[in-house]
Amino acid sequence: SKIGGESPCDSPILEDFFSNSNLKVNGESYGKVIPVLKSQLAEQGDCQSQLDLSRDLLIQVASDDLNEDEKLELEERAMYWLLRAGEQGSEEAVEILTGMAATGRGVTDQNYVDVVNITSVPKNTTRANFIAKKLFKKLSKGNTFLTSLQLSRLVNENTKIPTQPIKNAKCSQDDLIENCCEYMEGDLPSLDQSLHAITAESGIRDVFFSGFFTLSCILAFYIHQVVTSQIQVSSSSLLPIMVLAVTLRTREVKKKEQRYKVWTNIFSLFSEYLSIHHQETCFSSKQCVSPFLIFHCLLLLHPLVYPDLVFKTSLSLIVVLIVGSAASISVLHKPSSSFLLFMISNILVTWQADQLAALLAPHVPAPYCSADTVLLMWQVGYFVPAVLLKCGREMQAELQTFFWEDLTLRIILMGRAASYTPIFIGSLGLCSLCCMAIKYKSSRTSLILCLVMLLSVLTVTRPVKPATVSQLSWSDYQTSCLADKLTAGEQATCHHFTGLTVQWSGVVDRVRILQRRNHVEWMVDNLPEVVRRRTDLKCLLGDQFGSCESKTSQAAKLLCKTRTQQELEEEQKCHLERFSEYQYQVLLAMPGPLFGKGRTVELVVGDELRHTVLAIKTGQTVRTVGKLVSGVGREEVQINVRDISLDLLQ
Repeated sequence: SKIGGESPCDSPILEDFFSNSNLKVNGESYGKVIPVLKSQLAEQGDCQSQLDLSRDLLIQVASDDLNEDEKLELEERAMYWLLRAGEQGSEEAVEILTGMAATGRGVTDQNYVDVVNITSVPKNTTRANFIAKKLFKKLSKGNTFLTSLQLSRLVNENTKIPTQPIKNAKCSQDDLIENCCEYMEGDLPSLDQSLHAITAESGIRDVFFSGFFTLSCILAFYIHQVVTSQIQVSSSSLLPIMVLAVTLRTREVKKKEQRYKVWTNIFSLFSEYLSIHHQETCFSSKQCVSPFLIFHCLLLLHPLVYPDLVFKTSLSLIVVLIVGSAASISVLHKPSSSFLLFMISNILVTWQADQLAALLAPHVPAPYCSADTVLLMWQVGYFVPAVLLKCGREMQAELQTFFWEDLTLRIILMGRAASYTPIFIGSLGLCSLCCMAIKYKSSRTSLILCLVMLLSVLTVTRPVKPATVSQLSWSDYQTSCLADKLTAGEQATCHHFTGLTVQWSGVVDRVRILQRRNHVEWMVDNLPEVVRRRTDLKCLLGDQFGSCESKTSQAAKLLCKTRTQQELEEEQKCHLERFSEYQYQVLLAMPGPLFGKGRTVELVVGDELRHTVLAIKTGQTVRTVGKLVSGVGREEVQINVRDISLDLLQ
């Protein structure tokens, strides 16, 4: 075993012991060598020798040839060596001294403090104290502090001396004990920043492959789609971009694992009882809860909010899929052969999903036999057993990698993405995260908030049926609520018709623009004139006025002729009309009573019905469906239009 980085064979005590010329190697003297050697190794700090000495002393206590005082002395000496071994993390030593302390054996006025500390303080804390003290004693060389550079030399002897100031570059023994306790609890020690600043080697390659740089480039693609009015393309890219941002965030887990491993290499030099696998598993599990929680919540929220989203293939979406797949693969630690086989097989199953569904059709009822069902059962068959057998961190990375592969395959091979896949991955991953958060006591508050948010969204996003058209006719409403002499009570009663969906017909009296909004144009116009002229921003984002021959109206021809003059500046030849949104007002002349005048109904139409409104001409009869706004106290009745069309029955 190693002691402070040295093997027992290099011990000065052993060299001195075996170099003793008076030592006789014969049967009689050889029996005396072992106890003496064991005692000297125990004094030097060898844990196993300390444990063996305590056992030998307790065996002697069982002898009937000793009086009570001699037994008490031997038990006290055994307790001394058990305490020394227990401080190094020997579980066997702690169990023995705990049993002795329970019966009062070996406990004295001098050692009871150490006994209480060993038996009541968690094992990790005791072990951390021993490792930190031993490490500090070796590196401090009699000083009251040691430096991060000294720690880094334990891992890499060729570490260069820093030329820039580093925060927390010095630490005392108490600081080192605190950091060692943080490590034993599965957290990254607070001294890691200074250690990482010394050992890290950064360059242009790190900047180029950083998550910030990658995400910035992809966001530039997305903004370009938005400003060029590719609404469907940009909307379909939004989910992959958001998931990519979280995936890039999960890459930090692997970087932190590498930094934690550096501390493992340092502390393992000073303790043979350090459970490296347990410590690294605990750290990885605690670190991955928070980023993967955001990942799975995003997968669950998006299908609930946008259940009918259709992905449009675009350059930015392809780039996102490539980068997301590569990033998710980099998060995998050591992919198992079963997972690699599943991923390869998943390509074939997705490709032949329709054929597999056709083969199963004679044996499976029609509603349950489809390509989506085949793929779902294939996924469940692998991931449900895997989540029970594999550790949480490995499972989370596999779920993330599978999501990106599935999304890529479905868009390329099937032209769409299944809504159940994100729900399945998100639900399974969230269950795994719940177990990890409870086991390792990490991010439990965030987990509860996430679950509350998901339940709230699930409640709010229930399917909403389209508003039913009421039976309220124009003639009935006009007779009851638009009479000249209505009492205050009747007016109040008529106000309750507000909000009903009605379907009325009337003759178009006038069409005009009620409001025009163009946020891009407003932002460009508010830029300094010098900037607009030099960048030609309006022409870059918008369009130029085209040929005047295709124009039909006199106003359009005049505008085109004026705006295409050669002597005009380039900015004045362009427009940003593609970003405009309009709200229209259509006035309908409604039929009046037999002995009375007709009334006018005001239709407020949104930009989504622009093409229909532009085709309407004065004098045409149209049928409109929308929500009624009470006309009490107003000259005109108003309807917020949901649909409008020519009334072909008139």
